[in-house]
Parts: sequence; C-alpha cells; structure tokens
Amino acid sequence: MKIKTRLIGLIMIGILSLFGASFYSAQELNSANRDYSAQESIIAHSSAWISNMDVEFTDKLYVYDPLYGAEQNVQFWDYSSEDPFFNGDPGNPLFPAFLEKDGDSIYDLLSRVFLGPIESEQLTFAIAYDNRGLQLYCESSLFVIGVDPCSESASPDYFLNFGAFVRSLENGSSRRIVQITDLDEEKPVSINDTLSFALLDESESAVGIIVLGRNVTESLEVFGENFEIQTALVVGGEALTVGDYYEEERAEDLTLLIRDSLSYASATDSYEYSYINESLGARISSIPLSKSIRASELRILLFDDQSELLTTLKKSEQESMLIFGGTALLILVLMFAVTSTSFNRILGAISALERMGEGDLSEHKLHRGWFSSKNDEVGRLQRAINEFRLLRVDAEEQRKERAKRRDERDEIMFEKMSALSEQLEGDARTMLMSEIDDMRTALSSGTDEEKERASIDVMSKAFSKMSDEVATLIDARTHELVVAKDEINSSIRYAAKLQNALLPKTYPGDIDINVEWRPRDLVGGDIYFIKDLPDKVYIAVVDCTGHGVPGAFLSIIARSHLDKAITPDNYQSAGAYLSQVNSLLKDTLSKTDQKNTNEEGFDGGVCIYYRSSRKLEFAGAKASIFQVQSDGATETVGDRKSVGSTRVKEGFTFSTHEINDPSGSFVMLTDGITDVMSPEERPIAFGRRRVLKLLQQATDRSPRYIVEKIMNNVDLYRGGAPFRDDLTLLAFSFNESDSLEGETLAGEEQA
Repeated sequence: MKIKTRLIGLIMIGILSLFGASFYSAQELNSANRDYSAQESIIAHSSAWISNMDVEFTDKLYVYDPLYGAEQNVQFWDYSSEDPFFNGDPGNPLFPAFLEKDGDSIYDLLSRVFLGPIESEQLTFAIAYDNRGLQLYCESSLFVIGVDPCSESASPDYFLNFGAFVRSLENGSSRRIVQITDLDEEKPVSINDTLSFALLDESESAVGIIVLGRNVTESLEVFGENFEIQTALVVGGEALTVGDYYEEERAEDLTLLIRDSLSYASATDSYEYSYINESLGARISSIPLSKSIRASELRILLFDDQSELLTTLKKSEQESMLIFGGTALLILVLMFAVTSTSFNRILGAISALERMGEGDLSEHKLHRGWFSSKNDEVGRLQRAINEFRLLRVDAEEQRKERAKRRDERDEIMFEKMSALSEQLEGDARTMLMSEIDDMRTALSSGTDEEKERASIDVMSKAFSKMSDEVATLIDARTHELVVAKDEINSSIRYAAKLQNALLPKTYPGDIDINVEWRPRDLVGGDIYFIKDLPDKVYIAVVDCTGHGVPGAFLSIIARSHLDKAITPDNYQSAGAYLSQVNSLLKDTLSKTDQKNTNEEGFDGGVCIYYRSSRKLEFAGAKASIFQVQSDGATETVGDRKSVGSTRVKEGFTFSTHEINDPSGSFVMLTDGITDVMSPEERPIAFGRRRVLKLLQQATDRSPRYIVEKIMNNVDLYRGGAPFRDDLTLLAFSFNESDSLEGETLAGEEQA
C-alpha cells in the first residue's frame, strides 16, 4: 500500500476519531450538565419546600409556643398567670382542670384558644393529653385530609413510646413530623407538621401535653401548583399522591413515574436523587420531607415535564452531526488534491536516492510540477543529497579521531568512579559498581555512534540515579522523623488536657482534702476521683496499668466506670461498689480484647463516707488506707486482686472494711510513692513501711502537713533521680461539724 493511500486513510481515521471524540465529549458534557442540573434541582426544590414548611410552621404553629409564641397566647400555658381566660377565677384554671382530668372544663377553655384557628384552617387539629396519655381534648378541621386525628381509629406515632415523648417535652417545646395511621385501615396515613409542648406546674412537672398540627398534604398540593409539577409522598415503601387522599383515580402517566422512581431508589439504594427519564419525558426528583427525618422513612417525589426540552436537544444533536459530516467530507477532498501533487514530487526524489545508493553519485535533476518550487522541501532534499556525498569522506576521518578521544575519556571516567565507589557503603556502592559494569558492557560492542551515545547515557544515568537515591533517602528519613515527632507531641498534649479536665476541681465542704498528683510523663495512669452526694461521699485513688499515653487512656475509662457504678439513692457498700467497677471494666476491655491478654486494669482503693452515721467504708484492690490518729497510725489492707484482671473469678466480691471512728486523717496512695528508688548503684525502694513510720511520727495530723511531709521525704530519698512511675498521694480528714453551710452543692459531681 502506497504512503499516499495510507496518509489519506489516516486523515479519514483522524476525522472519524475527531468526530468520535467530539461526540463523546458532547455526551460527557451533557451528562455533567445533567448531573449539575440534577443537583441544582434537588437544592432548589429542597430549599423551597423546607422554607415553605418553616414559614407555615412559624406563622401558624409557633405562635402558640409557651416561651417564644405570640404574647397573647403565652399566658394560657403559664402556671402563674392570673385569669388568662377571663373567667374571674384566681390563677390559671387550665392546670387544676388537667390535675382533676375535668374534660368538660378543658374542652371549654381550649376551645376558646383553638376553635377559631381550626375553623379558619390555620390549624388542622389540636389535641390535649394528661401526663399518662389520657386524651382530654381533641378538635380537628372539617376538611381533614387522610385519617381524622380525633377519630377513635386514629393512632399517632408518638403513642408507640408516650413516656419518652412526655420526657422530651420537659425541657421545652418540640417540632416533629407526626404520622397518624388509621387502625381500621380505611383512610390513608396522615402526615402532619406538629408543635408539642408540656404544661409545667410550679415544680416543673408535666401535668398535660398539647399537640398542635398542620396536615402536610395541603402544603404539598399548593407547592405542586406553584412549581407546576406533580408530587407524591413516599411513606416507607408506599407512595401516596394528593389525589389518593381525595380518592381520585390516579393517572396512568403518574403511576408510571412513581413506579420508575421507586425502582430507581431500590436499584441505587438512594433516597435523594434527581434524573431525567427520556422515555417518560420527565425529570424525577426525590427530596426529604423534613430536615428532622430521614429520606428513607419519609420523602417527596417531584415530577417535572421535560418533553419539550428533550425534543429540542435531540433536534439540535441531529443538526450538529449533519454539519460535522459535511465539513469533514470537504476537508477530505481538499487534502486528497494537495497530497497527490506533493507525493508525485517526493517519488522523484526517492528515485534519485536509490540511484545514489547503487553508487551513482552524479547530479540528478528533478522535474518540478504544479505547486512546486526549487526552494520547497523537495528542492532542499536534492541539495542535501549532493552535500551528503561530499561530507562522507570528512566524516570517516572525524569518526576515528572521536573514537580515540572517547576511549581516553572513558578510561579516566572508570578510574574516578571506581575511586568514588570505595568511599560509599551498602546499596549505594553496589549500585554504582553495577552501573560501572553495565557501562563497560555497553561500550564493548556496537558502532562508534552507538558507543558514543552509550557512554554519555550510561554515565549520566549512573550519577543521576546515585544522587537521586541519596537525596530521596535523606528527605524520607527527615520527613518521617518530623511527622512522627509532631504526631507524638500532639497526642500527648491532647491526652494531658483531657486527663487534667477529669480531675476534681473542688472538694466537699465538710472534708479537708489535700492531693499530690504527679504523672511520670505529661500524662499518666494514675487518677483520683471524688463524688459528693447529699448523704455520702465517694473517694477513690487508682493506678491503671502502664504509664504515659496508654495509661492515661485507660485511666479515662476507669474514671468513667467509677462514676457509672455509683447508686446514688440506695445503700452501697464499698466492696459492692468496687466489684461493680470491676464488672464494668472487664466488660469494656473484653470488647477490644476478649482474653485481655495484656491484663489491663487498675490497683487502688475506694472509700465511702456516710454523713448521717459518720461511718467510713473502705475496699481495696492491692491497695491500703492509712489512718493517722493522736496515738499513732494504722494500715487497713485491701484484697490481693486487681480490678479488671482476668485472674479475678466471676462473682468475686471485694471485701468491705468498716471504720466506725473516722477521726484523725486518712491517707491513700499509689505504688509510685513506695516504688521510688534511692540513687545508689544498687537502689532500694522507699517502701510502705517507711510511709507508715512517717505517719506514726507525724506531729501534725492535717492533710496538708501529711502530704508535704511524705513528698519532702520522697524527694530527699530519690536524690534527684527520675521517677520510675506515676504517683498519687491523697490525704483527707472530716470536719467535726456535719453542717456544710452552703460550702458545696450536695449531689454535684466534683470531677
């Protein structure tokens, strides 16, 4: 096949490829435009719908809010209002009516408030219940869509858990979408935007519940008319149109649109979407009904007629293809004419080169045709052929000279690179030696021109690769070290803030407490805990497994369980309390490590002080409590079990030690105190006996003095040596008066 034929073929292929690329780009652009249009459609319709819902809610429901509603309505729900209904009664008569469950009085009073708005269709319904769910009042519009909220078969969804519904209203009113179903299954489900609030008496307890609602279907009908679209509600997996509520026969095209939308949602597992169905000629969109409810549970389908737009787009696409095809054909004809003339001249030049290759170096004259010149490409080719013949002799002499210089240069290069490789180590040296061998192999064969190129290329590659490897290694190591250091420092600083935030900031007013808490690092595994209740106080000092960041995170878990295990209203012994903490911690650790192979947990002691009986109880997990009195100091030793350890059998209960005479001061500490080592070559631990001896020799029994005395002795004993572990020392004593005189808020958590 001639080159001319190939070139014409390539031009045709290029034109067709250009057409294909243009067609593909147009399709991709159309797809992108459709995706963008779909997203814009979702945003526009969602914003318009939510805005419409919010305006309707604010104008027609929120005016009855007991705190932020209209001024003339707020007084009806205020327990302290004086005669808001103008009956001449003292106080607010609505609250006694709810307490006495006087339905007639409630109906009379609430009808004054809601009957007018319901008749004017500002409200769809108003319902009142007592705090146990007994319906005491219900009034609905004459034009209710769907099931009537006041019918006996109506079942609002909040009745599924009315107690939780009431508790959710004790802190203020609530807006929610309420579905009311017909137990007789005669009417479709009613979807309502509601405002619910509780009637709170003087003790802030709910005596009644008011639920006001507007049927969403009415707003949806107006929304569809404003945007000139068809709509439907999807409740669960069932679609309902406005016509379904009016028992109208559903149009076939609307049925097909709904079916296609539900199939699309099922296939894509998506509930917020917008796409165009060309066969149905419509854009189908799905948006959530409300910001407070998931689209999978309740959403709106929107159907926008796009038939005219699709027809216009198809017509435009056909016209574009015709224009492109005509232009391509014209270009092909012109290219054929130009290439035919040019290739005839090129064939003449090729014939001249073939004769020169056979040894005929005489000058050959080329004929010029139409559209040709002596200075065009073919004329320049002839001159180049003649010059090439004259240069061949000179080229051979120059080749020999270059080969000699190249050999001398290569030998010097090998000597320098070998010397350089002796100064390198490891992979860099191996790599360079391998490159030298490759260079010698490449230079041992081939033509002079190939050897010259190989010499330059291989040498450049060897030096470039060595430089890149060394630079990359240095950069990678430096970056890894910087990133690792930053991450570690950031984690430790955050853990320190978190752990310090969990420590008690204030103490009970009837207890004198002094604490020394020193983590070995910025954070540690030690933590102390104080919980002040009206009749008792919990005090705990624990040492969690490990120190640093791992110990700190375990201390956070232990702190949470110390708080969670408290039973504020019933009697709880110290042993039962520590056992409950043990159970909670084991459950937590088993979720991440079923066998707890690392034996995470904590050692420590807990105290419970009962104010009324002035009795102190203690329970310990490998920990003791010291009591310092005027006649000396004693130690109460806890169980030899750790909290959270798998070695503690199921059902094990920690022992409770009762201290009926809580006089003097009490000391609790972690093994960070007793494990402090002396600075000698063979160090000795500070030890528990040394602590007990210091307490027995104490001349002042105040917690502050005891903590300072022990810490001063510890610092002298270690002689500047670093701490081996986190340490916590807590001392406390009870004031002689049981009265707190407002110094602390009973029941407020101190941590």
